[in-house]
Amino acid sequence: MDNFEVYGSWWIPGGAPTTGKLSFSEKGPVLTLYGALLSQEVPGGELSGPAEWGTLPLIHGREEQQRSITLLGAFGMTSQWPEITEQTFDAELAVIGDHLMDADFSGIRSDFDYLADWVGAPPVSKRQKEPRATLIDDKIAECVSTTWGDASLAIRSGVIGSSDEAHVSVRRWCAFSAESGSPQRWSELLESYLRPFHDLLLLSLGRELRMRDVELRPEGSEEWMSAYFRTLAPGSVVESSISSYRAPTLLTAEDSSVPLSELLPRWFDLYQDRQTVIALLHAPLYAPFTYSAHRYASFFQSLEAYHRVKKNEFGSKDVSKQEHGARVKLVVSALDAAGLPQDHVQWAKNVIQGRNDKSLKEQIVDVVSSTGKLGQRILATVPDFPTLVYNARTGVSHGGADKGPSATQRYWCGEVLLWLMRVRLLQDLGITDSDARALRNTRFQDSLKQLSIGT
Repeated sequence: MDNFEVYGSWWIPGGAPTTGKLSFSEKGPVLTLYGALLSQEVPGGELSGPAEWGTLPLIHGREEQQRSITLLGAFGMTSQWPEITEQTFDAELAVIGDHLMDADFSGIRSDFDYLADWVGAPPVSKRQKEPRATLIDDKIAECVSTTWGDASLAIRSGVIGSSDEAHVSVRRWCAFSAESGSPQRWSELLESYLRPFHDLLLLSLGRELRMRDVELRPEGSEEWMSAYFRTLAPGSVVESSISSYRAPTLLTAEDSSVPLSELLPRWFDLYQDRQTVIALLHAPLYAPFTYSAHRYASFFQSLEAYHRVKKNEFGSKDVSKQEHGARVKLVVSALDAAGLPQDHVQWAKNVIQGRNDKSLKEQIVDVVSSTGKLGQRILATVPDFPTLVYNARTGVSHGGADKGPSATQRYWCGEVLLWLMRVRLLQDLGITDSDARALRNTRFQDSLKQLSIGT
């Protein structure tokens, strides 16, 4: 979503137009009007009521190139003033392509950094020596098409460009789309489809990447329209190869042991159960400017959340209910025998009766060990890894970080945790050899080496 500014006329449905400028930047869509959108002539030039702020559901516009624009959820001054020279509205969404009368959409699609390489989209050009020429294939290629619930999911690629008598300029596009059988608000489509797919790419590639041009299809229409809304994205992304020996890639569609037509719906199902785990794990990749302490805390909290999700498999109790009851009774008997005041004994009993949860270190061991060969390598190379990451977590979450692992150790703990959790989630997805893939990756090998040197 590139920044832009357009000038034109703007009005609420059924109202009189006024001139203004629509700009889009990291602040989102902002409409600046050079006049009153909701003006009303009042004798004597007095205000028609107190100044009130609120949200207008729809604002329509037409810019200088005659493109129709609809703004949804525009926040600004909604009271009627007789003489206003400038007015500003912050919109949730700008849709270019038509004047919409409601906010329901049936489809959403977007391209992403690295998507064409990840899905293995076909090349769009081919060179031939005799006669010397470059052949362009302008057909739309369907890389995958599948369903999830009542939604159709697809990844397609093709070419887009421009030409004149002397030049032709084309580029490849590749986009993921979701078309729902039940129309929804644009934000619901974003959260239900684009966000999970974005997370699948992050999990597979292990690097920051942007959701780029987003399009929406209004309910009852076959046309896709450009959409602009406020979003947080990495400031710059280096389009390096995702298959080089230094790339942190763990999965592409081409090397997946699960066909992509099965992988996508399986991922959307898994996402419903692991959403908190994934959100914590990927937060630093969505916002790479965070400090190392925040980055580490997010990775560790992802591990904690994963253990809670899988508590039936791992077990959440330190010992059985019977064993815990017996040790509480033993401790209370010892306190009674020691002649301590009964109120002290009762206090101790109240505390220890409810403390049968697994320790945090045991939870770390559970998750690390569950990854198979990867966990074995981590514990063999850094035997005190559970203690190290626990101490780093305590320092970040509860203060005293200067007394635990150094900032450098904490950084490498975080990197190893990121690899660990990516592998664990991919294994849940059915990519059973993801531990072996990580062990072969030079980036993981280097992270583990740096951590072992520091300890």
